[in-house]
Amino acid sequence: MNTRILAYSLAVMLTGMTASSSLAQAPAASAAPAPFAPGVRYDVTIPTLAQVLGHEPGAAITPPDGVITYVKALAQAAPTRTRLIEYGRTWEGRPLVVLAIASAERMAQLDAVQKGLQRLADPRGLAAGEEATLIASLPVAVWLMHAVHGNEISSVDAALLEAYHLLAAQDDPDVTRILRETLVLIDPLENPDGRARFVASNTQAMGPWPDAEPFAAEHNEPWPGGRSNHYLFDMNRDWFAQSQLETRGRTRFFLQWFPQVVVDLHEMSGDSSYYFAPPADPLNPHITPQQIGWFSTIGKANAAKFDERGFAYFNREVYDSFYPGYGESWPIFHGAIGMTYEMASARGLVWRRSDGDQLTYRDGVLRHFTAAMTTLATSAANRQPLLRDFVAYRRSAITDGEKGSTRAWLVPVGADPARAHRFAQLLRDQGFDVSQSTEAITVGARTLAAGTYVVPAAQPAGRLLQNLLDPSVAQPAAFVTEQDRRRRKRLPDQMYDVTGWHLPSAYDVDVVPFDRPLTTVRTQPMAAPPAVTLPAAKVGYVMPWGIGTARLVVAAQAAGLRLRFADESFTLAGRTYPAGTAIVRSVENPADTTAVLSRLATEHRAEIVAVDSAFTEAGISLGSNRVVPLKAPRVLLAWDAPVSSQSAGWARYVLERRFGQRVTAVRVSAFMMADLTRFDVVVLPSGNYTQGLGGPALQRLKDWVSAGGTLVTIAEASRWATRDGVNLLDTTTELRDGRPESAGGGGGTGTGGAGRPSGSGGASGGGGSTSAAPAGGAASIDLEKATLPKEEPPIATSGALMRATVDTEHWLAAGSDDVLHVMVEGSRVFSPITLDKGRNVATYATGEQAVAAGLMWPEARTLLGNKAAIIAQPRGRGHVIAFMEDPNFRAFTEGTALLFINAVLLGPAH
Repeated sequence: MNTRILAYSLAVMLTGMTASSSLAQAPAASAAPAPFAPGVRYDVTIPTLAQVLGHEPGAAITPPDGVITYVKALAQAAPTRTRLIEYGRTWEGRPLVVLAIASAERMAQLDAVQKGLQRLADPRGLAAGEEATLIASLPVAVWLMHAVHGNEISSVDAALLEAYHLLAAQDDPDVTRILRETLVLIDPLENPDGRARFVASNTQAMGPWPDAEPFAAEHNEPWPGGRSNHYLFDMNRDWFAQSQLETRGRTRFFLQWFPQVVVDLHEMSGDSSYYFAPPADPLNPHITPQQIGWFSTIGKANAAKFDERGFAYFNREVYDSFYPGYGESWPIFHGAIGMTYEMASARGLVWRRSDGDQLTYRDGVLRHFTAAMTTLATSAANRQPLLRDFVAYRRSAITDGEKGSTRAWLVPVGADPARAHRFAQLLRDQGFDVSQSTEAITVGARTLAAGTYVVPAAQPAGRLLQNLLDPSVAQPAAFVTEQDRRRRKRLPDQMYDVTGWHLPSAYDVDVVPFDRPLTTVRTQPMAAPPAVTLPAAKVGYVMPWGIGTARLVVAAQAAGLRLRFADESFTLAGRTYPAGTAIVRSVENPADTTAVLSRLATEHRAEIVAVDSAFTEAGISLGSNRVVPLKAPRVLLAWDAPVSSQSAGWARYVLERRFGQRVTAVRVSAFMMADLTRFDVVVLPSGNYTQGLGGPALQRLKDWVSAGGTLVTIAEASRWATRDGVNLLDTTTELRDGRPESAGGGGGTGTGGAGRPSGSGGASGGGGSTSAAPAGGAASIDLEKATLPKEEPPIATSGALMRATVDTEHWLAAGSDDVLHVMVEGSRVFSPITLDKGRNVATYATGEQAVAAGLMWPEARTLLGNKAAIIAQPRGRGHVIAFMEDPNFRAFTEGTALLFINAVLLGPAH
């Protein structure tokens, strides 16, 4: 074992005793550390962490493989009180596990307990008296989740200590009651891939002793850091997007066990203390008074325990429960009491705080352990009320759906069946009832074809459904008013995350509210469509463009097929095919083309039509020069600093996992070594490339574009492309007053952020003085105007979906209609490009209806109106495709992601 770990390990024994010979090397030099559980005796037959891994809790940062080794050892030592459940694997193949713990009597009936929890979760199926029987007999299920962010480290060792304490503690009445009244579900490590990155970085940088300096290498992680998973996603924002393997595993696990209490344990700044519920404003309007009451009940219990032990804490600040995609909030809208706990992070074994005190890793383990055990004890003491409120929440969601003006949401299959199916499947994967109509449905003047997806409003998770399908999930008026006051005074806002996420807008799918009883609609369960068997075609096959077609094209090219793309519409055999239709000519392809396309059409739900005559009745001909050959693109993705890790991860995930497109990730520092002639497309995720791609590297990039390359820039990379000296994009970014940014030298904020403009002004939010000037004196000034900064970036938006008008005549818009919804986050405003320089493929809408979902200040909405959202600019034989916001945002903005993959797949053909 490393000598540094050994020295510290000896200093922090479970009982709080120290070894005097090692004390000089321990971070806390003067006093024995506080015991984890004062006065508790432990069963010697249950292995300690030191016996299995060689260090005490908090003495070393247990690596991911060590976590699995220890929980397996605990399960083996206490087989009658545990069950180790593997619920998934990470992208890098590491196991994701939950250790279930309860009394031997409970565990002997665990399968029956699981079925009982599932029965309680759906009140529609409960017989008379069954609910009371279940509440009287079932344990309250408490799910403790640890370290979704891999570099938020202390909760993992707290999890191991929680499990040991529950299994080994003797004569502890709290533990006895917890085991009797609860089913404890401990997920010790949600993000092992990210933790592995952190541990590798920390270990490589460590010396013989822990270094408390905040900027010491052991604390300062290289790009991308350990926070995110393999694809660099923040998985604490992925719960309704369901993009990552780890998240999908966790939501499946939730829907198998339906826990009533869910705690997600995190870390925050080393200068903070400890946070637990109640959460900060704004609260999501679909959180009930009963849930708010439980936040307070559990929070007060934690406060009492922390007061007893002398631990500082805070609540009702910073961390809200508004966005429904958090690890704590998604369970809330299924009826659970979901809570985030945050501990100040040592980001290693010891950290020097700004006040000079030293924060140790063990401090974090101790506080997380204390909060987790207190939450378990409080849940055990309130078993029946928690179960009763859980089923009441889910029953009332059904009742609300039955009484509401919208009885169901209808999703027509439409022109892009793959997109509609993906949307419906996403809803099903979150526990919603989704069926399909067996006949046409009339809604007003519209007739929706048979096969339309039907999503009832009256279902147990109806409040989550409303969160996702209702565009107006409102923040409290008082909160919005306060944010308006703060922004007028140039104070930081209190918005923790995005404010708009309307899934139909993000997916660009048509969702139709239905106001009649569902008994008027005949439906059947969603089922996989029958396998497609295409007929042999004399001329070939045509495929209208869409999500499924784009995915099919990548797979077809990988299978060796040659494809073409129609830049304009045409009419064939009485049917009009839009611009963007893909074409496979039989004569250009192998004999098994029909079989290959049949398989791919089934897999990707793309529509394929066999064609026996190439004679068109209108529009372009299939042999026209406006039908261009598609080339399987070779894609280079900029990687590493100065790239935004999230933007890079989103782009890579969308390319590789959503569409199956191979990517070569190249570190920006190695850009000069890359042979650009081997690539057709270069993608620059969000980032400022001034240092990384200057001088000769920039000139090489320009020459490559002029020679026929497709350069795709995203968000801050698009801003960089407009800069003097870069000149890849012939437009400008704007200041708050609409002047070009270059004229005043101001700067906007980038992606991320909660709408905090750079710099702060002293402008008053109360308006100027109107009093008369003193006799003989100068007139009063307008204080607000007089204190406004002279050069200001645009007002920032925390994350709202804004409508954009699409130029459907441009090939980049293939598969899209004339309206797109863009996630606006930050303060980028781009002037539209002039028509002699390029095309504004999408421009932001104007007026009060321009914002589809979320909070955007009127001044920001007005400034963005008619400004560029997507630009295509030819350069020599190539072109630059610039996205002003990130089209791959959290991998749930399917509408803009389609245009991103269009840039990659279709750019080289144009």
